[in-house]
Amino acid sequence: MKTLVIHPFDVTTHFLKPIYVNHSDWTVMDCSISKGKTRKIIKEHDRIIMLGHGSEDGLFDFEHKRMIIDSNYVQLLRDKICICIWCNANEFVEKYKLNSPLYSGMIISDVGEAFYMGVNGTVSNLIEWVDLSNELFTKAIKTGLEDENLDSILKLYNFDNPVIDFNKNNIFIQNDK
Repeated sequence: MKTLVIHPFDVTTHFLKPIYVNHSDWTVMDCSISKGKTRKIIKEHDRIIMLGHGSEDGLFDFEHKRMIIDSNYVQLLRDKICICIWCNANEFVEKYKLNSPLYSGMIISDVGEAFYMGVNGTVSNLIEWVDLSNELFTKAIKTGLEDENLDSILKLYNFDNPVIDFNKNNIFIQNDK
């Protein structure tokens, strides 16, 4: 299966890089390329892994100040296996009925988001919880994808931690996809 990774550079989502960094057979897209080249490279792949920040409208590319994946790509993505890990990707996936066996809703990945989502704790607790959550989240996603066992993700992403508790409720695994 030809796999494409779309992960726009952002210091706050850099923790996701271990999901794909050791896969020399996966293509990591240069997010500075044109929309035409983006369309071409998506067409050439079977599975598209999209990681980073986003909304119900798609995947953001803050570095280049644009949406890198939005409704303009839906027709291309419908024929692909889509892994969508960004905040509110669930709304994008469900609205456009994408073939997505793994996607996320709102995911807390930094202390500001933890505050915003009402996770109570001291700043030092929040930092500790977010750091542990990010580490375990990345390992669980990486393992689930490599083992082709997405059901293992929620089992591996398991620790008594309020950030993890919040995030686990926002990870969607569709075994029928």
